[in-house]
Amino acid sequence: MSKVTNILFSAVGQVKTECHDLPVTPLSATEVRIAPVYLGICGSDLHVLADGHPFAKPPIVPGHEIAAVVTEIGSAVTNVAVGDHVVVDPIMACMECRACKAGRFNLCEPPQVAGFRAPGFARSSHVVPARNLHIAPKSIPMDVLAFAEPAACARHCVNRMPQDAREIVLVIGAGTIGLSVVQALRIMGADKITVIEPDAKKRELALKYGAYRALAPGELADDERFTGVIDVVASAATIMDACTKVMAGGTVICMGVPNGAREIPLPSMQRFERDLLSSGMYVPEDFEVVIGWLADGRFDTSDLVTDIFPVSDAASAYSRAKESQSIKVLIEFTQ
Repeated sequence: MSKVTNILFSAVGQVKTECHDLPVTPLSATEVRIAPVYLGICGSDLHVLADGHPFAKPPIVPGHEIAAVVTEIGSAVTNVAVGDHVVVDPIMACMECRACKAGRFNLCEPPQVAGFRAPGFARSSHVVPARNLHIAPKSIPMDVLAFAEPAACARHCVNRMPQDAREIVLVIGAGTIGLSVVQALRIMGADKITVIEPDAKKRELALKYGAYRALAPGELADDERFTGVIDVVASAATIMDACTKVMAGGTVICMGVPNGAREIPLPSMQRFERDLLSSGMYVPEDFEVVIGWLADGRFDTSDLVTDIFPVSDAASAYSRAKESQSIKVLIEFTQ
């Protein structure tokens, strides 16, 4: 038997920490047992908790952003070793569909993602396929490594945007993902980045991380246009703004998770070849790239962690994450 601690969304709006004595199940040849050190709280976790997510509802063990240590490996595992520091891709792909065979595991349907349709990572011990692990240098502090998943989201999003659309970019929203997108744009060569964000502190961080201008909603001139727009909010108002603020021939990327259908100005989109793309999670290459960004300091997390809570106080961590002033709240598992 092994004592396992996990977080549970027991009902809508309800969070508790549980401790269980569970049997230790043998690993298959290609599985790995991991012990999370830090778990990041994502906006999508909060959507699940509030019963506002399209693919997951309480009761559920949440969690898909972790920095972890490998504690046991299966007999055929060669890509990681016990003691390695790792990031775990939460997409539990089928490996059989057309998308998986093309290496686009984020498009596997129906999506089986940890913390949503697959068991979440918010537990002190977890078994995952070895292919989902990405080794990180031990020089990266574990609380910094916990940002690999949101950074991978941002890198994937910017990589979806054509190079010429990165010339004059508008980013709508500057929470964890929006600020990560700003950093990815800077690292990947965007020229001018404007950010729209209601919170003054987050606007300051956007400037620190590479934006040349950060404005409150309503401050942008009506006639200003951009070669590319990334909407990290995906509300009805912001997706309309994104589509009307992009230049003819430009690109809009919907990065936020909408909670329903959205209207777009299709006549002007069609006539002036304004492209609307979406960005959904990441592929393995994104993790490998951003681990390098974290290792050499190009991706800065120094002001992104609002609070760190012990797993025993998980309920307070999720309450804090709901506050508009918070950016990234981490939960620490005792090692």
